[in-house]
Amino acid sequence: MPQQRRRPAVTVVAAVIAAGLVAGGFALTAQRSGEDPVIGGGASTVTPGATAADGTTRDGTVTIERSGPDLPGGDVLDRCDADRRAVVARYETAALGRVELQCGTSGQGYEHIRVRHTADWQDVVRGHGSRDWDDAMLTAVRSVLEAPPAGYPQDAGDGKVCYAAPVRFDDGSRPSAEPNVRVIVSETTDRVITAFPTDDGGC
Repeated sequence: MPQQRRRPAVTVVAAVIAAGLVAGGFALTAQRSGEDPVIGGGASTVTPGATAADGTTRDGTVTIERSGPDLPGGDVLDRCDADRRAVVARYETAALGRVELQCGTSGQGYEHIRVRHTADWQDVVRGHGSRDWDDAMLTAVRSVLEAPPAGYPQDAGDGKVCYAAPVRFDDGSRPSAEPNVRVIVSETTDRVITAFPTDDGGC
């Protein structure tokens, strides 16, 4: 007799939880549909070795396509002329939740990467297809933040964390000079501070 009473209670609880999940999904969809179209606005989180939404398996290595769209696109960068806090890209991370790459300043964000590391990223893509430096940079940042190798992020001090991963191209080749990427994120503001290629594989 007691089991008969519990069974309807369990059914009611399960129905309430299911209804909450469905309602939350609708709310999240509605919220995302009103956001500015930036890179990664609707990306899913992928764990190392998992299968991504596009069907590819991620192993913690950044793979850059040798040809593809021009990222982030002129319309996104045009906003940087008026607002340094404008968002260039959004990423969903397992460790920090949503992280943004903003237009930024010479000290952080896209502008910092452009000023300090354009030549470094150009060296990465030179001889490896037709992508621009920021195509490679944005692809690398997305991959390392959303599907990092095991053990990342690591504490970088001063409220920052560090992600790092090896880089390859979709033909299996690797950059000759600096075949790894390092991305530093502010843990307090959830913003990308910098992203650069390096010959050192870790943080």
